[in-house]
Amino acid sequence: MHWNRIPEPMTVTHEQSSGPQRRAVVVCNGEAPTRDLLLQKWSAVDLRVAADGGGNTLAALGLSPDVVVGDLDSLSPEVRKSLPPEAIYHVPEQDTNDADKAIHHCLEQGMTEVHLFGADGGRADQFLANLEVMLRYSREARLVLWSSRERMEFIHDSWQETLAPETVVSLLPIFGPVQSVVTSGLAYPLEGRHLIPGQPPSGVSNQVTDETVRISCESGALLLCVQHTPNGVSPVFSR
Repeated sequence: MHWNRIPEPMTVTHEQSSGPQRRAVVVCNGEAPTRDLLLQKWSAVDLRVAADGGGNTLAALGLSPDVVVGDLDSLSPEVRKSLPPEAIYHVPEQDTNDADKAIHHCLEQGMTEVHLFGADGGRADQFLANLEVMLRYSREARLVLWSSRERMEFIHDSWQETLAPETVVSLLPIFGPVQSVVTSGLAYPLEGRHLIPGQPPSGVSNQVTDETVRISCESGALLLCVQHTPNGVSPVFSR
């Protein structure tokens, strides 16, 4: 099934949203995003980063990053030669993966939002590792992982968005208990419930019923998954 439009939040409120927003795109070396999906973000950000072999993905899509960051064991020699030397940022240490290196670089450059592509495909262990990386930095910036099916981010404290009716939303406590979850604007509201890995209640496959969705929790990190819809709102960032 092919979705023509990827819904971008019309309104979003969370703890990283105060002050001027500086946005980055990071393309990783996993499942390649569609060119249409990537282009919806490409021209609306301040920094475009390839995480090592993500540079190969961009080259295949006819795009060039501002910088390639990583240990550079996956970047093809041909793509490396096509880029100026100042666009290559070699980080040889092996304690972190390339997505981590790329996100860290974005934060060093003052980015407040980082949108990741190609971080969900390929191997399941690498996908889970990338979620761990997102969790690590999720209090320092808004991190959103995009796929052809959905987008994901971690919620701490409170979150609010305007979403299209019937959008499918899931709330997952995958890295530990999340205390006192409260939601509004969803078909199955949570009213101070604790979400604990491996125990009910399930936060999977809820559905938007009101224009504004609000989610809050007292502690923990809640993984939010928002499915794309066939007729989402304009995907272009408001500047």
